[in-house]
Amino acid sequence: MEQVGVLYYVGSFPKLSESFILNEINELYNQGYNIAVFARNNPGEDITHEEYENIDIPIYYTDDSYTDFPKLLSKKPVQMAMTNAANGFFKQLSAKEIGHNLLLGKQCAEFVESLDFDIDIIHAHFASSIKIGSMLAARYHGIPCTVTAHAVEIFKSPNIRKIKYICDSMDHVIVPSEYNQRYLREEIGIENNITVVPATTRIKKFEPSEPTVENRLLTVGRLVEKKGHTYGIEAVNNLVEMGYNITYNIIGTGDRKNLLQRQVEEHGIEDHVEFLGHVSDERLQRELSEASVFVLPCVIAEDGDRDAMPVVLKEAMASETACVSTTVSAIPELITDGHNGLLVPEKEPEKLATAVQEFLDHPKKREHIAENGRETVHNKFDISESVDTLTEVFESLYTD
Repeated sequence: MEQVGVLYYVGSFPKLSESFILNEINELYNQGYNIAVFARNNPGEDITHEEYENIDIPIYYTDDSYTDFPKLLSKKPVQMAMTNAANGFFKQLSAKEIGHNLLLGKQCAEFVESLDFDIDIIHAHFASSIKIGSMLAARYHGIPCTVTAHAVEIFKSPNIRKIKYICDSMDHVIVPSEYNQRYLREEIGIENNITVVPATTRIKKFEPSEPTVENRLLTVGRLVEKKGHTYGIEAVNNLVEMGYNITYNIIGTGDRKNLLQRQVEEHGIEDHVEFLGHVSDERLQRELSEASVFVLPCVIAEDGDRDAMPVVLKEAMASETACVSTTVSAIPELITDGHNGLLVPEKEPEKLATAVQEFLDHPKKREHIAENGRETVHNKFDISESVDTLTEVFESLYTD
């Protein structure tokens, strides 16, 4: 069987906070697909995932220089513009977005031509306006184009008209949850075909490997509003005031770090809370395995941004660590309250503290729920299962 070629059209690559993209690429690569990546930039992070070290694929980083705008008059951009004029390309995007997408489409199309293997399909991640360039390159080469609509680009201050145009311009839309699917249908009015493919990880990577450290709590996530760290810190403060000798480790970086550190200082719980920043894969696996309770107090941010079904919850469950999270968005599709985790309403630190306390006070219950959590992700959310569904979509498009 001839190897299928898939080009990934992404923003930053490889990006620690977007491990789900790398997990997907790594699984396809291991299954024998020819993979190439067209990315806007390299984030230059000091720490990378082991999955990145295990793949050998061509990567093209774009040149976004405005000195390239005269190239809009060259053959490829002109042909792309003329071909897509009737489908709303000039009506739905700003002049700047049109020019930028034409340049990116040109660079992507040329990257496809430079490869020593054929590309059968282009797959973009995040349904932002800049991903129209993937569609332009795909149409130029007569191949299908798909996009995964995740979270920030569809939930945060959404431009409904533009999101609808982007998603309906593709040959198929992928979403990480049923919640996303309903949202795009009911709130945005997407008419295109939509398939649910959970964003996830290699479950075997997160085998429980370390003994549990009692009274240690863990949160992993960018230090941004939608992750709800504020409420996690409030819950820890409540537990400390109740006499619990808590250690709360927080992995991640972000623009709310100073605010969160001040919150910790104001409560006087510096001895209980530690910000670990970025960590290696090995440290992450150890922290997940050692934690008594994994806490992810997700919220819907003021601007509407929210998580869908966070990959890190699946990693914690795979590590056989009991999870406490909230009922926001698609989390209830992963966690059934009282069976494989505990769920509380968002922005209620008292209830969050009570749920954590339940696990700390009843270790047998905690262990039982943690075992159920691992069974859930092992049976339903391994990366191989998600990629099998994804490739079924791909195959249905490039074999038509």
